[in-house]
Amino acid sequence: MKYGSYINNGLEYKITNSQPPRDWFNMLWNPKYLASVGQNLNGFSLYQNEAGVLTNLFGKQDDRSAPRHIYLRDNETNDVWSVAPNTTGVELDDYSCTHGLGYTVLESKKNGIKVSFQIFVPRKEAGEIWSVKVLNESGRPRNISVFSVAKVILDGVNLTYGYNSAVDGYHDREKQRLFFRNRSVSVMTEKYRAFTYTDVPFDHFDISRDVFLGHNLSFEMPECIIKGQLSDSDASTEYMVSALQHNLNLNDGVEQRINIVMGIVFDEAEADEFTTLYANSARIDAELETIKQQNIARLGLTELNTPDADFNNLFNVWMKHQLHLMADWARFYFKGYRDTLQDAAGVAIIDPDRALKMLEKALENQKSNGFCPRAFRVSSMEVAAADKHYSDSPSWISHATYSILRETGDLSMLDKVVSYSDNREDTIWNHNLKALDFLWNDRGEHGLALIRHGDWNDLMDRVGAEGKGEGVWMSIALAKALKVVEEIAAWKGDTKIEAQCAERYHDIKANILKYGWDEDHFIYAYTDAGNKVGDNASEEGQVFINPQSWAVLASIIDAEKYEDIMKKVEPMVDTPVGPVHNWPPFTKYNKDIGSITGIPQGNFTNGNVYCHAASFKIAADYAAGRNDKAFETFKRILPSEEKSEPYAQPNSYVGPSALRKDRHVSDDPWRTGTVAWNMLNCFDNLLGFKRTLKGVTIDPQIPSFWDNVTYTRVFRGTTFNVTIKRGDLQNMLVDGKEQTDNFIEVPEYGLNKKEISIDFQIGKTKTN
Repeated sequence: MKYGSYINNGLEYKITNSQPPRDWFNMLWNPKYLASVGQNLNGFSLYQNEAGVLTNLFGKQDDRSAPRHIYLRDNETNDVWSVAPNTTGVELDDYSCTHGLGYTVLESKKNGIKVSFQIFVPRKEAGEIWSVKVLNESGRPRNISVFSVAKVILDGVNLTYGYNSAVDGYHDREKQRLFFRNRSVSVMTEKYRAFTYTDVPFDHFDISRDVFLGHNLSFEMPECIIKGQLSDSDASTEYMVSALQHNLNLNDGVEQRINIVMGIVFDEAEADEFTTLYANSARIDAELETIKQQNIARLGLTELNTPDADFNNLFNVWMKHQLHLMADWARFYFKGYRDTLQDAAGVAIIDPDRALKMLEKALENQKSNGFCPRAFRVSSMEVAAADKHYSDSPSWISHATYSILRETGDLSMLDKVVSYSDNREDTIWNHNLKALDFLWNDRGEHGLALIRHGDWNDLMDRVGAEGKGEGVWMSIALAKALKVVEEIAAWKGDTKIEAQCAERYHDIKANILKYGWDEDHFIYAYTDAGNKVGDNASEEGQVFINPQSWAVLASIIDAEKYEDIMKKVEPMVDTPVGPVHNWPPFTKYNKDIGSITGIPQGNFTNGNVYCHAASFKIAADYAAGRNDKAFETFKRILPSEEKSEPYAQPNSYVGPSALRKDRHVSDDPWRTGTVAWNMLNCFDNLLGFKRTLKGVTIDPQIPSFWDNVTYTRVFRGTTFNVTIKRGDLQNMLVDGKEQTDNFIEVPEYGLNKKEISIDFQIGKTKTN
């Protein structure tokens, strides 16, 4: 590895080069507070309540400048440097950044002074905790000043005009604290106050940003730090910082630790409570150790061992960790319907109880007529997704329900009563049926599903805005939902619904084949004006991958037909980092289609590699038996150091048509529905642990160049120890006994044993 590597059995990633191709972030969070931190302390912090009201303590999601800084000054030589080299530009003698599960540690050394900076987010409180350790290894006494600095903004929602006219900040030496307020009328009843506490009394401080920075207004070398003393400034109606100065006299071999707690609170009383919880190193260390153990425990016992070490680290550790982030925070600034339900389908593999709660939360935001909103937690009602009709939301209910049922085998969950958003309530089963009825009754002149303001692709926002445009992909998604609910109805013994779904599926399949097919592939949609999107006559956006992949997932076509389509499509869409979402990209705005045509080509679903769409294609390739192609695409979209953080699945990669110089790289880490589909593709398809209501079918689809794979999979209380190898004859041994088929019945309460051993040999022919 050029920039770093996995350490500690994959539980940590250690960066040894402070300048990787792009910023590599870690996400630290609890359900209330999210902190993003990069290898140079850049990132953002965010508090959000369940209603969607958010507060940024500092930073913005797309702002890659550093809001956190740790400066050091040698008061004998006047040398100034920082723990993160990007801040001052001063070259360090040694540097590393270690990202772990819930924490990040930067370590650096300069002029015989070793500094460690640790940051984590506690389990419950809305804030982050810094620990700075300064060790003198120079062989002589040293006089060192430490300056801990953060940009404080306290914004987030749409504030009244004149943001700076309503903020102020003041110090309290007795409480060893700085306190910040946003006093805008619109947020006075929300958590728009913050504090900084230090367990070591500070010598000086600054809250006024301009006083702190001085005339040059630069965080690279603030004038007060060059001079060696902060100005003890409070602030009012101006930009603010949290700047603390600690002067240290260190003998050789002596280490000094300084803890800093920063939090978002409603008032000073809440700050007092927060401070008491983390008043010293012992309490802070105990909390971090608990977090580490909690995050390891949340990984579960499911573990795989393949010939690909990076793949193992991703799916044994980091993909699970990232999926928990999606479960808690969805897409950070809002929780969407499709997002939560797809995440729940993946979470079912590692925590089915949590997946069920996520499903219930989504159902609580469904209306009793079956309608589902695009988003049910938003940071502002001005967010487009908050009040527009996106057609795909109801289709994902069955996706999550199906995955949870296959994991647990517990049909009784369908009888659980969950409320609607309009004060009615119903069973989970009827929530599913209402969603299907809503979709079925929301179709257009071709008998295809109306697309409204968009489907899975939010940027198709003009295709059906007038209520006439129809979606071919949306119709295929409806067909898939019908197939799923038909299967669940059969399990449940609901013959009426089973027959209804089969009849509806037959009808919409016929309409898809009649109106959605264009010579050699499926189109994407019909616009309000009746124009086709994604047909051969289209100059731009001639092919979209989603209708092709979903056609095989919904059994609209068979594997042979899918293979024929791919002969046309793959040469157009394949790139070194996966297939682009559509091709050719749009280069000029088309008001008949909408926002996707106005996005710069090669970005955000307009000719870029949108990993979520690529994960659908991976599932389709597995469904069609194209195991090597599926794994090739799988590896291409997975993270690696030349294109993204190596330990977190990105949302997308810049496409080959982009005007920018850097292509095939990611600007959008961590927040993505791809990770849930990664889990399903890995365990259900690649490893072949194919869940059903009554048990599991072992049917591995490993690539042809893998000869041996082992994995453990906890399923309904039993640990399945599975070994896969290649041989001449296909057979399967269960606890040493040969089995005639590859299905194992597993009741919902599990097997009468804690472990089971399975040896599966992939053969050229099957044994009788």
